[in-house]
Amino acid sequence: MGTSSIYNGPADRNPLLPEGFEDDYVDSEELEDNIDEPKKEENKSKDGDEKKAVLSGSWQETKKSMSQFINGTSNDKGKITGNYVRASGGSTAASSRAVSGRNTTVNLGKFLSNILRDGIIRTLESLQIDYVGKSVESLLSEIVNSISPESSTKEDVVARNALIEVECKMYELIIESGKDIESLNTLNEDMFDEIMNSYVAAYIFEGMLNDLQSRFEMYGDDTKVAQQKEREFKEFIEVSVELKLREVRLSKVDYQDKSIQSIVKEIYRECYHILEVL
Repeated sequence: MGTSSIYNGPADRNPLLPEGFEDDYVDSEELEDNIDEPKKEENKSKDGDEKKAVLSGSWQETKKSMSQFINGTSNDKGKITGNYVRASGGSTAASSRAVSGRNTTVNLGKFLSNILRDGIIRTLESLQIDYVGKSVESLLSEIVNSISPESSTKEDVVARNALIEVECKMYELIIESGKDIESLNTLNEDMFDEIMNSYVAAYIFEGMLNDLQSRFEMYGDDTKVAQQKEREFKEFIEVSVELKLREVRLSKVDYQDKSIQSIVKEIYRECYHILEVL
């Protein structure tokens, strides 16, 4: 497969080029990825101490740091996430763009809150989901469609893929508890938090993976190694996000609050901020 068929992810705009011109030629040269560590400018303070200027995040640096991680020349996963968030415009901009992710987070929170309050059967009825005679797999698929119905944009697809992953966790919970959909009646606040935390982490991971997948395709000659690196990166995001969300306790959030979108947006901003400064 030629590299022309690979989505290289976002690119830094060259200010010398006209508006709307994608400077993919920069990224195509980057396929070599300059594996050496990026050079940093050094300044001397008045007392002679050296100070290294912090490089602002760019998509080129983000892709380079991911390539270094995949190739094993660096294990600094925080460098990847930090560059990614800064290249995205910072934590506030990243959370602002996460529209589908935030909407799905709110809908998932409402769904789980309704289970805690009313039980799974009444919750399914409120969603107009006919549960009689249907398999668990079929019902979970309908729940996904209800919580995240649209997949018309890249952002929609990322949000939906993250939800599908979380639904797999719900399936495991069902199988462990009793093998039918009513097993979700065993849901408690700890399980609620686990599911919601998993969704936020999965959404952030899926978004980063979507933009940086080309690095795995170009440098993951060994499929097993590439998959292992992907798992390591995913686990890093999961642990980092979970540490922040432990302070929030998403099971305590009122998903019917009129300002819920602002609340969730701030939660995402804090999660992106943690990943930016690691």
